[in-house]
Amino acid sequence: MKKTTLGLGSIVLAAAFSLTACGGADEGKLAKEYCALAEDAQKAAESGDADKLKKASDALLKWAEDNKDEKGDEKAFTDAVKDECDDVANLP
Repeated sequence: MKKTTLGLGSIVLAAAFSLTACGGADEGKLAKEYCALAEDAQKAAESGDADKLKKASDALLKWAEDNKDEKGDEKAFTDAVKDECDDVANLP
């Protein structure tokens, strides 16, 4: 279950941020939001509670949908996520 949740987080991260170098996004703020949701998903997976896991996964998907049109620097965002929660984000 844990690997599924972390995999989902990585997929959401990749899907949500096809960012361009146009600027405008606050990559650090977005990374903090993403990391908080990814940490919630990890805790839910560790708890084994299916309802908590569904809520956490739904929150990640909603966040991705809400931020799909953000424009910014993909590398800056990825670096911010690595700095904020590399252990949870499971980035390469």
